[in-house]
Amino acid sequence: MLCVEECASGVWRSIDKIPTPFMPEQCNFCGHCAAVCPKSAVEHKGLDEDQIRKIQKKLFNSNGYKELVLSRRSIRQYKDKSVPEDILKNIIDLARYSPTASNSQNVAYTIITDRALLKKISSKLFGFGERVDGWMQTAWGRMILKILRKTDFVITLNKYKDSMDYYIAKTQEGRDFILHHAPVLLLIHGPKNKMFSNDNCSIASTNIINYAHSLGLGTCYIGYLTVAIGFSKTLRRWLKIPKERKVFVSMVLGHPCYSHSFTVPRNKPEITWIQ
Repeated sequence: MLCVEECASGVWRSIDKIPTPFMPEQCNFCGHCAAVCPKSAVEHKGLDEDQIRKIQKKLFNSNGYKELVLSRRSIRQYKDKSVPEDILKNIIDLARYSPTASNSQNVAYTIITDRALLKKISSKLFGFGERVDGWMQTAWGRMILKILRKTDFVITLNKYKDSMDYYIAKTQEGRDFILHHAPVLLLIHGPKNKMFSNDNCSIASTNIINYAHSLGLGTCYIGYLTVAIGFSKTLRRWLKIPKERKVFVSMVLGHPCYSHSFTVPRNKPEITWIQ
């Protein structure tokens, strides 16, 4: 009766003490019935049986996974080295197993390895940052910033404003503060008006950054780009994002220039216990 106990959609029912698919039209093809049955007794025409195999639990290592998470860093210096296409496909192939709401599996990926396009995106975003910095120096800009000084947006702007001269100088020397000269830009997107699209994309991205780290690759979230894509038709056109989809995660990926030998400190978690 494990298939009956495990079925969240109520498809499998116990009828005369026999597990029976009572409402097959309600199935969301999550595959739990096939996965939970230790005897492989479930046959499901909607599932690709070639993708169903025995789980190798002997490979589980909680300490290894913990060390992976503790050692992962956001990488902002990359080697001038391409990431092979088969490795990128392997990473995405794993990401598709990430949980999605009601097994919607509506997460999609755009992978950009065109160096000229990556450079153009970085230049456009940094140029926008320069223009914002210039506006902040005007009388109108200073007045508006003073009025909105306690908002997160203005606090973030001021944080970067104080170092803008440095950023501009280093950019002129060839530094890339947007995409960090990474060889790969990965966009994760879902249906614009569907519930939980953001959650689905975020969960997939977490599996990607951890798996990439296990392969010796580095990643870094580029939140500034995610916000910009939401407002810029030009960026959406360059990146070929379908009109009905929204980018929820932007990240770069590549071979790190440097390795990290130590973990870093983090704030203690804020926990509310209700017992």
